[in-house]
Amino acid sequence: MRCNYCEWRCDLEKGNGVCGRYKCENGEIVECEPFDWIDFYPYTVESMPFYHVMPNDYVIQTGTVSCNAHCSYCINSHLAIEENSARKLKHKSAESLVALCKQMDCKGVVFAINEITCFIPSAIEVAKQLHAEGLKVGCLTNGFETEETAHLLADNMDFINVSLKSLSDEFYKKDLGLSSVQPVLRNIKIFNDKTHLEIVTPLVHEVVENEIYDIMDFIYSVNPEIVWHLFRLMPNNERADERDMTHEEMLKIYETAKTKLPYTYLGNFAGSQWVDTYCPDCKELIIKRICTGAWLGGTVFNNLVDGKCPKCGKKVSGVF
Repeated sequence: MRCNYCEWRCDLEKGNGVCGRYKCENGEIVECEPFDWIDFYPYTVESMPFYHVMPNDYVIQTGTVSCNAHCSYCINSHLAIEENSARKLKHKSAESLVALCKQMDCKGVVFAINEITCFIPSAIEVAKQLHAEGLKVGCLTNGFETEETAHLLADNMDFINVSLKSLSDEFYKKDLGLSSVQPVLRNIKIFNDKTHLEIVTPLVHEVVENEIYDIMDFIYSVNPEIVWHLFRLMPNNERADERDMTHEEMLKIYETAKTKLPYTYLGNFAGSQWVDTYCPDCKELIIKRICTGAWLGGTVFNNLVDGKCPKCGKKVSGVF
């Protein structure tokens, strides 16, 4: 039996697949360790990052272990791909996770520690329980799901952040260990049509030098009001010896992108002034944020009125 959660479509008769998180049992695909989480703790939703979702509210961040990719610059490699990381898992049912969310006065849950494709059934059950209590749920993903899973996520997640690393199949094979970027591009269109979508692109040298503006054009072709996070990537994992990108290089990309994608942000700078939201129409400052490093930080003030610009009334895309 082949797993249909991601595009690897692993044959589970031969083992637990690429991510190692599923097995075949009585003719069904099941999780090896359902509702076992690496951790669960409150974070500002901006830290995920989601900039057009419930500004300055707290959510429970959680996830499991493993991944269906192997990114050369993974910032969570100590959790996602460490061999013994599964020993740290803690069991908490969907009902208990929702109760914890309410106890800590959080507005919902975001699956953000590892790839959500590694625990789809648990994530969907938690999402249903959250929605029953009037709470929100979102996730981060590399977008390498099957089309069926993409629709399943889009139908159950209030907001999704896709990490679009490149437009090149060669880059995806070399730096992520995935066969192609095409499923990711397809799924971005599915998510955009059905739920709130934000996209993160790590600023890697070869991507910046060869195709960053092509990525911008692709996002524009899907929806010019998609939120685009440009992530200043600190040398890490297998790229630990790589030169850090200069401020001038990143600022040029940011300023160019803003001319086509008004909701473009540049993160991973302490105190960054490139994380504020302006109205695309009248240029009014709508949301003022502070970035304290990586995506950590929050909203200083939020001038939205019913999700609209207070000056001209333009509707701002997001979950507000």
